Amino acid sequence: MIDVEMLANGNVKVTIPMSFRNCAGRKRIVTPDGEQNFADPLITNLARAYRWQSLIDAGQFANVHELATAVGKDYAYVARVLRLTLLAPEIVHAILTGTLPEGIGVEDLRQSMPVLWSEQKKLLNME
Repeated sequence: MIDVEMLANGNVKVTIPMSFRNCAGRKRIVTPDGEQNFADPLITNLARAYRWQSLIDAGQFANVHELATAVGKDYAYVARVLRLTLLAPEIVHAILTGTLPEGIGVEDLRQSMPVLWSEQKKLLNME
């Protein structure tokens, strides 16, 4: 279950239960029930976004430019993927449970979205 917590400093902490396992030399996302969801690009990109954001938050990389260089990706791509960490918890839950409205893909969600979660949900017809 996704846990959303308001921190004392005003930040919002979103906890998504998942783990990573190596499979044929690649990292795979495994949900709490043990199912590997490696075929869904939405889930893969969401996990990548939270992992990259955690590396920046932990101070392993000073900024997106350093991270992009380290992971061998274009700065613009990394910045777009990181936007997924700003999605409303309900949208994240819909991605993880496969209940996102039909026709919404990873490219739609990596584009600039409204800051307010209520506006994000309205834009995606999730209200």
